[in-house]
Amino acid sequence: MATTKHTGDVGEHWVLYRLIRAGYTAVLAPTNAKAVDILAADRDGKPFSLQVKTKRGASKGWRLTKDAESMSDPSLFYCLVDLGRDGNLEPPEVYIAPSSLIAHHTKMGHAEWLKGVKPDGQPRKDSPIRQILDPVPKSVGDAVRTEFPDGWLERYKENWNILGSIHPSA
Repeated sequence: MATTKHTGDVGEHWVLYRLIRAGYTAVLAPTNAKAVDILAADRDGKPFSLQVKTKRGASKGWRLTKDAESMSDPSLFYCLVDLGRDGNLEPPEVYIAPSSLIAHHTKMGHAEWLKGVKPDGQPRKDSPIRQILDPVPKSVGDAVRTEFPDGWLERYKENWNILGSIHPSA
């Protein structure tokens, strides 16, 4: 059984493979790099960085930390890798989204979720865990579901050209 670290490694290496295959210069960031998993540049040398989040199995969304709420940089992108229900989706699906969008979704979604209550009527307690979900569950609130309707993430599926001047067909 793959550990969480193995799952993350698979996602990072899959994204790295796709970038290199498409003509980008890309390397894994040092393991202690905060908020960056891959450092890359397009053919023109324009640098950008990637945060890779990977899900598999029964997971409904991608798990992030509270830090994601404030990570909004035009040269930072999230690659949300889906390995499939059994962890064997071939090839894995990748959603590439700007960090500003992920920061907004994460902050808004968590704030609205906190306004709700547990099934027993007690208020929800804060947590350092955040999630990117599509569809957004009803428990998060109508404001988030209005801004992020079902299928909101589809426009970012395999959208590698968001990264810069290369329009990869990888």
